[in-house]
Amino acid sequence: MDPWLLMVAIVAPVLAGGLIALFGPTLGERCAGIGVAALWVSTILSFVVLAGVVRDGVIQWGLQLGDLPITVVADRLAGVMMVLISLVSLVIHVYSGRYMTGDPGFVRFFALLGVLTSVLLGLVTSGNLLVILVCWHLISWLLAALLAFNKASRAARDAGRRALWIHGIGDAAFALGAVVLYLGYDTLDLRELFGRIGGGPAQAPAWTGFGTGIDAVSFATLCFLVAVMTKSAQFPFHIWLPGTIEAPTPVSALLHAGIVNAGGFLVNRLAPLFGLAPTTLHLMFVVGAVTALIGATTMLTQTSVKRTLVYSTVGQMGYMVMECGLGAFALAVFHLCAHGLFKATLFLNSGANIHKARTDFKLPPVVEKPEAAVFSTTTWATGLTVTLLLPLLILLAAHGVVRIPLVESQGAIIFLFFGWVTSSQVMFSLYRVRAVGSWKVSMVMLGALALIGLTYLWAGEAFTHLLYPGEGESARYFRAAEWPRLLFDAFVALSALVVVAVWALIYGQAKGVKLLMPRWMERMRARAYVAFLNGLYVEDLLRALRSPAHRG
Repeated sequence: MDPWLLMVAIVAPVLAGGLIALFGPTLGERCAGIGVAALWVSTILSFVVLAGVVRDGVIQWGLQLGDLPITVVADRLAGVMMVLISLVSLVIHVYSGRYMTGDPGFVRFFALLGVLTSVLLGLVTSGNLLVILVCWHLISWLLAALLAFNKASRAARDAGRRALWIHGIGDAAFALGAVVLYLGYDTLDLRELFGRIGGGPAQAPAWTGFGTGIDAVSFATLCFLVAVMTKSAQFPFHIWLPGTIEAPTPVSALLHAGIVNAGGFLVNRLAPLFGLAPTTLHLMFVVGAVTALIGATTMLTQTSVKRTLVYSTVGQMGYMVMECGLGAFALAVFHLCAHGLFKATLFLNSGANIHKARTDFKLPPVVEKPEAAVFSTTTWATGLTVTLLLPLLILLAAHGVVRIPLVESQGAIIFLFFGWVTSSQVMFSLYRVRAVGSWKVSMVMLGALALIGLTYLWAGEAFTHLLYPGEGESARYFRAAEWPRLLFDAFVALSALVVVAVWALIYGQAKGVKLLMPRWMERMRARAYVAFLNGLYVEDLLRALRSPAHRG
């Protein structure tokens, strides 16, 4: 395949952005057509690139700038990410053509959008750690510019500044990790770097403060973890994400569907490094688990549609980082692709619905309150049975259909566990649909079970083979992330008990059995609700710590 097709796919959006900036004042809002046309070109070529790398292997193009080799590499990971980025950006470009009509910053918006798209495409196709760092930092500046797009809004300006400072922490950590790797292995070209780390560990420099107690790869991956935490909104660096609601809805969609996924991509791009740093992977799992718990809980307490979506993203990014920390790198890419597509759709729909509600407001019709739904033994029993049987069904199907060796590593159990937890959440949600006939809900539960089971089997086998076709490559990452056996079994058992206890709680509430909960726990629950409603007061703390120069 001709490498120039790859280059055209990458540079088309930025060229369009330059043309829009140059001729936008003359063309006015017609300049949107330039951006849309460029994204059509980029999207079509991205699909061509993905098909080419799957069929023919890696596509590479490079040049030498003095002693610095600049390489553009399209492998399977890059091909998948190019399709996701260009497709989401195309939808946002088309949507924005109407949404931004009449906005005084119309031309500037489309110019920035084109540049950001090309920078993201450059990030996922770079074969040099220095170029990745440059793109990573450019994203921070472009993100801040788009968040502060409405210059008349103080909240928008504050959101841009906050995002730039927080991402600056991750960018500095990224740069530090790159410097340590360069000093240890004398190269920033990824192919050479991955080859040299196999020759033996290099010690981190003494000025890092660790002396000879840590090798260069472990120190660098810890730095990269900080970068992942800032870009992918991990607790406590997630506080820049609520500010995205101050930006135009298309910007929010792009941020939540694209930029926050950068952490999952970075871990996969640098997988050979993270595969040699089990301590970093274990810490990554803890960070992701805490973020997922806080994000999901906070989401349930929000009263604003957009803030609900924001904290939903925080929770989903926590799951993605958890998957990386468990060595399920391919599953994390599958997760970020699925999340990117549905979250872009949710944000664009929320913007359209909010706009419609403001312009065509009507009071909802008054309806009589329906009678309380009667407890359905059929629905409850189906949900409980399906939830408990899913692990066994996946186990049998995995062994008999796709022949996945589930007993050889914790990694396969992880796929099973995520499939089970996902199905449990779906069963609990479907159980709440009690206004429908119980047999209908039961049939939907069985259909959801089949869909989830097949999805996780496909994600676990086909997608992993797509991204990591090398013999034993993905298994090596699972082994690197393995926990002590007793701790791993205890975690899975505890999670299983929680799921079963929820079904018992549902049954008890339906039968009028009240939990014996002391009053102090009831008070704590109320206070916890208020705390999560306010985002654990992290945003309030940040505002309190603002410098006096920014107050008033």
